[in-house]
Amino acid sequence: MENSKLKPEVLMPHFVFLPGTLCDERVWKFQTQEFTDNTVVNLRIQNTQEAMLDAVKAVQAKRFILVGFSMGGHIAQEFALAYPERVSHVISIASSSEGYPKEEKEVSLKAKEFIKKGLFKGITDRRLKEFLHPKAYENQELRNLIHSMSGEDAAQVYLNQLDATLERRDLSKEIGSLKMPFIAIGGEDDKIVSKESILRIKDHNSAADIHIVSECGHFVPLEKPEVVNGILRSLL
Repeated sequence: MENSKLKPEVLMPHFVFLPGTLCDERVWKFQTQEFTDNTVVNLRIQNTQEAMLDAVKAVQAKRFILVGFSMGGHIAQEFALAYPERVSHVISIASSSEGYPKEEKEVSLKAKEFIKKGLFKGITDRRLKEFLHPKAYENQELRNLIHSMSGEDAAQVYLNQLDATLERRDLSKEIGSLKMPFIAIGGEDDKIVSKESILRIKDHNSAADIHIVSECGHFVPLEKPEVVNGILRSLL
């Protein structure tokens, strides 16, 4: 009987997940279930972009795969540019490199007025129809989850996040300098961040790996978790 050789231990990479506006760790529920060596950074309490970047910088892992959704995708790109030695891969989901979309910025400025009047209660069902693909919108459990993520402190959280990221920079010309693999994922039917703006990432970073997910709106990690997980799994 031959002696079996012990296989060397394979160290799994650490994943750092950055939620989007008015989201908490549950936006990554399907990813953190599979990629258990992870940190989900809370981006609900900071009111400056610098503070958000510091929160990512405070992650204990020395080097990690950085995954950001929507607002978190912008922070992921900013962090990768500022601290490239910490990031092995950057994955930006439902987030372009072109700054805050003009139409969304106008909506956000109006929301600020609602907050001042005490009328802001989080994402409305009407607004959710714009965020989700029609098939995903039919999922009551998914709608309830997104509503509940806003939380009782939705007004203050939204105000914090707008103060931190409303004037986000256009990073289009800078992302070409990234040396680590850059993956951008977008929904085919995203009405918030257009697939065209995500495809344009390739114009400035020719090595970027672009994925446009069919029958999918803005909430890609929740609407199409199997697609996102498959892409992340390919990095292992």
